Amino acid sequence: MKTNIQGLVKSLDLKQAQGMMPLFEAISNAMDAIAESGNGLTAGNIDIHLIRRTDLGSKSDELPLINSVTVSDDGVGFTDENLKSFEEAYTQAKVRLGGKGVGRFTYLKVFNKIQVESNYRDSAGIVASRKFNFSIENEVGDVVNTAAVEGAKTGTVISLAELDSSYMAAWPRDAQAVAQRVVSHFLIRFAGRSAPVVRLYDSGIAPINLLKLFDETVLPNIQAVDISVGKHHFHLQVLRQKGSRDAHEISYCARAREVFQGALKKLLPELPQTFLETDAAHYTLKVLVTGEYLDTHANTVRTGILFNPDSDDLATDESLITQKELDAEITKTLRALLVDDLRVTNKEKMDGIEHFIASDAPEYRVLLSEQYRGMIEREVPAGATGDKLDEALLKIRRKIEDQIRSEGSEIKVLVDSDSFDHYEAKMNEHIARINDMGKSQLASYVAHRRSILDLLDISLKRSRLDDKYRLEEVLHNMIFPMRKTSKDSFFEQQNLWVIDERLCYHTILTSDKKVNSIAGLENTHGKEPDILAFFYDSPTGVSEPEDGSGAVVIIEFKRPGRDNYSSDPAQQVIDHFVAIEDGKVRDVDGRMVNPSNIRYYGYFIADLTPTLKKQMRFNYQQSVDGEGYFKTLPGGNGYVEIISYDKLLRDAQRRNRALFEKLGLHKR
Repeated sequence: MKTNIQGLVKSLDLKQAQGMMPLFEAISNAMDAIAESGNGLTAGNIDIHLIRRTDLGSKSDELPLINSVTVSDDGVGFTDENLKSFEEAYTQAKVRLGGKGVGRFTYLKVFNKIQVESNYRDSAGIVASRKFNFSIENEVGDVVNTAAVEGAKTGTVISLAELDSSYMAAWPRDAQAVAQRVVSHFLIRFAGRSAPVVRLYDSGIAPINLLKLFDETVLPNIQAVDISVGKHHFHLQVLRQKGSRDAHEISYCARAREVFQGALKKLLPELPQTFLETDAAHYTLKVLVTGEYLDTHANTVRTGILFNPDSDDLATDESLITQKELDAEITKTLRALLVDDLRVTNKEKMDGIEHFIASDAPEYRVLLSEQYRGMIEREVPAGATGDKLDEALLKIRRKIEDQIRSEGSEIKVLVDSDSFDHYEAKMNEHIARINDMGKSQLASYVAHRRSILDLLDISLKRSRLDDKYRLEEVLHNMIFPMRKTSKDSFFEQQNLWVIDERLCYHTILTSDKKVNSIAGLENTHGKEPDILAFFYDSPTGVSEPEDGSGAVVIIEFKRPGRDNYSSDPAQQVIDHFVAIEDGKVRDVDGRMVNPSNIRYYGYFIADLTPTLKKQMRFNYQQSVDGEGYFKTLPGGNGYVEIISYDKLLRDAQRRNRALFEKLGLHKR
């Protein structure tokens, strides 16, 4: 099978900003050639020469653009084997070094003319020379093999000429900037002292020694520390990359090469996008992890490290460690190293969190205590706001609640195995944490009440502003979900407290369900009250007598603004009571309930429009505030109350005002 070089080059996804990649590939190949010579990388030499355009139209004070670059080394050269590998697309020759076999094709992507000159030792051990061109049209063509000059040494010179204009912007004009880019790309090698001597040449300046450049500009910004995981020792190098806005990274290295990398924010979510120095310069972090364990447990192609599985059930070798163990130690160490770096970030983060809790989320106020500050600093991502911040704080609160439950189980064990004093101290500490979380949960529920009343208020105000009155279903659903029962809804969805706190403690409650579909009420009618609640054998939830057999509550909602009442609308509530009283009601155990001991309470929620007031006149007693009416049922076994939406909202706000004020939620 033949490879279409033109198609391969065209398909390479090399962005314009990656225009320096051919230079990096050429240097990397030169390092491999030096390593192959067997004399050691540090004994080799690589020279980079920049060749600029001769543009007569450029400004006199401006450096000409770079047009070509040559990379020379004193490695093994293009032996027959190396030439064969070079001619083969996707070659496996360097797979053990992590090579993909396509790097040299970036030469053709960025430059229009490539030439290779190389000295190598032939099969007889004699230094020979070969020269060839590399192009899309001819691939490896015009190969000329000659005898090397006497005393010649092995090595290669790769000339990358005529830089394509589409990639020109990726190349800095300044040689020092080019040198910095090379150092940054080969950071792991320079930091690990496993790089040859690399020099960069440009006309008009002294050669730039890249190792010296690394020592002067990068090394001072590297903080090194050793860590241990079990019996294995690792070396961390933390580089603060000045002027960088790249993502924070961590690289796991073996034998001076990166094996794999990851986002550092996965270990340290508290990291900001970039750090900011006092001189307003940005910097990001690059962490290099090296160690004998990584060197000896990297796979042959150097694309992965052998770790023990996280599950004990899958453990294969006691000498292995898990990556989770290594990352945990790295995380702990980095947090200690970065205290000063994170100080400003954490201060800004905590200020934002305090403001968010004070204004929008008082249920998290307990998390602001000193004992939880460290957890917030570690686990809340920098810059999180709104829903993301709420999600992060909720996650922390749940984690603390899980810890408290776990502590409770552990404390129970101490009863029989530890001294009373120790048990008492642990128990007191545990109770204090329970109280903190209890306050948090209470605050969350109170904040929920504030939101419900705000929604009710907004809904009523809008209906008055645009004369498009909200359907009673909207308000109904705020107080209790329609077509549901108390068995289908969570407690937080049952906002019956808006009408009366005692309604929250029903035995069973239905919404828009036929009365005769309810267990115990099969002999009643098939009409559907908005809300029907039963309090079997627990009348104290609504009424005072202790000898009652139960209580029934009927709630009806009417469309806000309705003004076409031609009869007493509350009579439909009384009709439900009559049907229930005549229906041979049974309790939850299936026993007959004495109807004379059932108490009946009706709530009719509506706007007090003129036609409704007319129906109430001489039929109901008006409330003192003029915002409602009530009537006691004959026999004194209950009453019906007509409540305006305004009164409903205002009374609920007043009942909850003390709670809202305690949390700073009261709105004056």
